[in-house]
Amino acid sequence: MRQVINQHYVPQSYLKNFSPDGSQVFVFDKFNKRSFVSNVRNVASERTFYDFPQSVTQPQNIQIIEQFFSKLESRQERFLRHLQRKINKVFDLRFNPEKAGKIYTLPILTEDQKQDLACVAAVQFLRTKEFRNFLVEMRQATEPLASHMLESEILSRINHFESATSIKLDEDIADFLKSLLLYECNSTLSHVYDDGLAVVHAKAIFEYYEQILEIFRNHIWIIGVNDMHQPLFTSDHPVVRRSHLSSCGLASEGVEIAFPLNSKSLLIMREKQFFHKYKDKESKLFPLTLEDVEYYNMLQVYDSNRFVFCAEDRFDLVRSICQEHPGVCSKDRSRVQVRVTKPT
Repeated sequence: MRQVINQHYVPQSYLKNFSPDGSQVFVFDKFNKRSFVSNVRNVASERTFYDFPQSVTQPQNIQIIEQFFSKLESRQERFLRHLQRKINKVFDLRFNPEKAGKIYTLPILTEDQKQDLACVAAVQFLRTKEFRNFLVEMRQATEPLASHMLESEILSRINHFESATSIKLDEDIADFLKSLLLYECNSTLSHVYDDGLAVVHAKAIFEYYEQILEIFRNHIWIIGVNDMHQPLFTSDHPVVRRSHLSSCGLASEGVEIAFPLNSKSLLIMREKQFFHKYKDKESKLFPLTLEDVEYYNMLQVYDSNRFVFCAEDRFDLVRSICQEHPGVCSKDRSRVQVRVTKPT
């Protein structure tokens, strides 16, 4: 099989839904604070992004993840195209005086379609560069705690060895062994993250995929439709979230998750307890106001790694956010905050 060098973490077929001509898309670079036009084949991608190092697999299998996603994307493209036709068919009833009142009462998604769209959203949330950066930062943020736990475990093993063999190690030798083992373990872990990050990322995708899929399915689903002059944004990390309370976990009370399907429609997933008043809106269309469009576009700006995409060169909101909140548009922005609480 031909090797793929430029590998997309947001599929080209998806990005074409935000293109005015099916190939070109307007791009805003948060790091450089500028907009430009690019072909979808050149954005949300990186050379050999998913390739495994040859040290952990056979040469012909280094692109096993890229091949997996390539097969998945053809099915995803057909599904999203079918879903959009269905949305358009219902939304176009607004031009029919006899049926206009039914637009927002008709269910759009069957249970099977909800399952399929949950799969698409879960995979897309996990496969991006932004999520990979999160994994790296999570490891860095928890490294002191992990080292402390590892040191305690090594000390416990040394004590167990002494007890089992009735040998009392010299204190200096015990300290040397502890330091050596701690160094070797940390060195191995660093090597894995430096040279095998694609493997770490792939493991996380397959480990968390089903859990995230079920979380998404259990939320209230609403299809927002945009009839405003401002198109919906997407980005290099399209599945975004915001909490209306304190915790921002995907299953946390008050969390809201959004996934733009194209410039005119948006999947909104809302946690059931906090958003209980929207239960009767399940799988139905919801008209977006201009303020709604700005809000969901703002989420794309905040949660994207670097690039925001639009069908038109309408990025005033991005420029405003980058000016007022420069940390959002910095390559050094923090994704992980570790809170240590004192035991009571």
